[in-house]
Amino acid sequence: MNNIGNIDIKELASQFGTPLYVYDKNIFKKNYNTLKDALDKYYPNNNIHFSAKANSNLFVLKAFNELGSGVDASSPIEVKLSKMAGFDDDNILYTGNYESHEDFETIFDMDLKANLDDIESFKRLLKIGVPNRISFRINPGIGRGGFEGITTAGSDAKFGIPYENAYDAYKLAKDSGVTRFGIHMMTGSNNLEPYYFAEVVDKLLIIANDIFKPLGIKPEFIDIGGGQGVPYYDDEPVLNVDLMAKLISEIIIERCKKYNFGSPQLILEPGRYLAANAGFLIAKVTGRKHGYKNFVGLDAGMNTLVRPSLYGAFHRAEVYGKTNNLENINLCGQICENSDIFAKNIQLPKTEEGDLVIFRECGAYAYAMASTYNSRMRPAEIMVDNKEVKLIRKKETFEDLMKLYPEL
Repeated sequence: MNNIGNIDIKELASQFGTPLYVYDKNIFKKNYNTLKDALDKYYPNNNIHFSAKANSNLFVLKAFNELGSGVDASSPIEVKLSKMAGFDDDNILYTGNYESHEDFETIFDMDLKANLDDIESFKRLLKIGVPNRISFRINPGIGRGGFEGITTAGSDAKFGIPYENAYDAYKLAKDSGVTRFGIHMMTGSNNLEPYYFAEVVDKLLIIANDIFKPLGIKPEFIDIGGGQGVPYYDDEPVLNVDLMAKLISEIIIERCKKYNFGSPQLILEPGRYLAANAGFLIAKVTGRKHGYKNFVGLDAGMNTLVRPSLYGAFHRAEVYGKTNNLENINLCGQICENSDIFAKNIQLPKTEEGDLVIFRECGAYAYAMASTYNSRMRPAEIMVDNKEVKLIRKKETFEDLMKLYPEL
């Protein structure tokens, strides 16, 4: 690939340097509208909350606020960023886990929808006060993710209340004076199978009835989490969003009628689906080595894009201006760890020092997980909107690092 939006990638690298994160605003818009249109078609009482943990850049959050999205925050700082981006309280969903007293103090006075991870979380919250509205995250005992590290439910997951204990949590909340309730489930990430989401929704509503019926509660919202995936490999299918929306809507309508739940709001918390394919990482070839294997080194590393090293994720890579003369290589970075390898034994056009390599699907869980390991600073981020380019976060510098130290 040679362009992002209508801008030549080489021009972007020349102007802003490498490594460089680039986001295409029009792809954010396309992804959001595709999902929103499908949900509106089958279940109009819905709200999409973009998952801030996927990409918490303030300008990315502003872009989703402009589209009409809500936001899902997982920390007090993400709540503050969401407020700065223009989201009002009712469009901010807070989904934390193992929250501290200080976390709850920060958000208590805001009228947020909150998904609590455990009955003990609610007990900590009660030390500050009684919220008007609460939801608990249910662990149904099953889960599925694109990688083991992103499976977020099941017997080995750290998230959620085991479904058999959820009644006690809601009873305590009701007895404590809470009057408005929701229910939440998030069982995995990067799922591409529409029927999986239908299975999750059906399971959640059956559990909800077992909880709410004896307590005389009607849920204000049903939060089915995120997990909508994107292809990272050429042979993977694209998620059929229309079919997913149809299936989950049919189940919600049927179950809510049967259980006398009315028409609760349907909430989704996608991050990856909305943002991943809108983002790109541009890196420069810094060296080649012919050892026991062929290595191509880049000026980006696991500090820039950690997913491959962290849990074996794969990002498709292309070389600017080249498609032929393929060779088998290991694509790696500058960090002093042998796990700093983006891809092993892949076919790429033969590169030279100075060539540009573009990683795809870097709009979610990419910069958000970057670090300054080996004291290599995080790169700049820019937003492309057709022919307009905007710097949305400066490249970190040594001077930025020194500002964190007390006076020496």
